[in-house]
This record gives sequence, C-alpha cells and structure tokens, in this order.
Amino acid sequence: MADWRSASETVLDIVRTSINRDIQYPAAALAYYGFVSLLPLLVILLAVLGESAATEVQAVALEYLTPAARELVLDALTDSRGRVGATLFAVVVLLWSGANITAGFQTVVEDVEGEIDRSLTGHLRDGVGVLGSLVFGIVSVLLVSALFVLLPEAPFVLTGGLVALPVALTASFLPLYYLPSRDIDSLSTAAPGAVTAAIGWTGLLAGIRFYAENAGSYAIFGVLSGVILILTSLYAAAALLMIGHVVNATLSDVIAPLRRDR
Repeated sequence: MADWRSASETVLDIVRTSINRDIQYPAAALAYYGFVSLLPLLVILLAVLGESAATEVQAVALEYLTPAARELVLDALTDSRGRVGATLFAVVVLLWSGANITAGFQTVVEDVEGEIDRSLTGHLRDGVGVLGSLVFGIVSVLLVSALFVLLPEAPFVLTGGLVALPVALTASFLPLYYLPSRDIDSLSTAAPGAVTAAIGWTGLLAGIRFYAENAGSYAIFGVLSGVILILTSLYAAAALLMIGHVVNATLSDVIAPLRRDR
C-alpha cells in the first residue's frame, strides 16, 4: 500500500509540475516548428536521396496522413517547377525550425531545473544533441513503419514493431534528456523520461495510423482533417517529450522553485 501511495504521489507531482511550468505553450511552439518542417524535410530528401529512394521514404511517412492530405502532399512534391528554389528554401526553413526547437526544449529544461549557465560551446553541443536525438527518433519511427509497408501480412510485424519501436525510441531519446540538463548527470537518471516519451510516442503513432487508415469512414473535413491530425499529433508528441524531462527532474528531486512572476 505504501508503494502504491508513493507511486501515486509521484504521478501527481509530475502532473502538478507539468501544469505549473506551463509546458503546453512551448509544446505548441514546437508543434508549429515541426509542422512547417515536414514538407521542407521531404523536399530535401527528394533532392539528396534521389527520386527512387525518396519515394520509398515518402511512402512510409505518408502512411500517417489522411487520404486527402496525402494527395495534397504528393501533388506538391511531384511538381517539378522551381524545385531548386524550393530545396534552398527548405534548407533555410529547416535550419530556422531546428534552432527554435532546440531553444524551446532548452528553455523548458531551465524552467524546470532553474537557469543553467551555458557557454556558447555548451549551447551548440546541447543543441546538436537535442536535434540529433530527435532525428534518430524520427528515423526509428520510419524504419519500424517500413516493416508495416513492406511486410503487411507478416504475423510477427505488429508484435515486433510494438516491441522494437519503444526500445529504439528510448535509445534515441537518452541524449535529449542527458545533454541539456545540469542535474540529470547519467544515462540511468535520463532513462525514466526517455522510456516515458518512447511509450507515449508508440501509443500516439498507433493511434495516428489507425485514424489515417480509417479516415475515409469518419473524416468529415477533407484536407483540413489531415492538417488538424498533424498539428494535434505534433503537439502531443512535443508535450510527451517535455513531460519526459519533468519525470526525470521529479524522480531526481531537482525541481527548481517556481518563479514569482508566474
């Protein structure tokens, strides 16, 4: 009974801290930057990997879109007019979005743990770590999702994917919680947050995939429903990443006092 009470109190502390630190606002900002990065990222993949390889990646990524949104994105990607200019613009958008994503996550870390005195080198190192962690996480999602596309009838794919994806995401997210933090000073203390975010992302992706596959049955807003799905999913994914840091800070007892201006 004591263990159950302690666990419930810890969960309440995590919820309370997440609400008090207003993580919903930076999560919304990160969702926006993620949203504006999606099409530029696919454009760059098309330019770098070539049409055949990029088509395979796009086929996997588009599995998470509703049919109407999928058609809109494919039309944009297959339009060859101004492709060089579009690629250059995509690079600029990705750099801008990446810088804001790393700054937003570092702001949440400092808000939860207290201000961290970082040098310029430290900021760059942490930023590269945050972006690299997210990139590896996205690659993990694409690789596991590719199994569903390439082997849709194989009986082991669903079970294997549900096991492999949380493990791959946990490994990908460890630097995200370890590098920017002053107090989370080992991979073992970073692991609870990484596991939380990984399990949350796995459940979220399963829900998105289910909706996208059945969108024709109950999607009533056409392309707009696809946009709503993407934005909501990105917001939930960003919030899960930030909750992961709150989990680590709570378990390590390093929550900074709430600022008076709140």
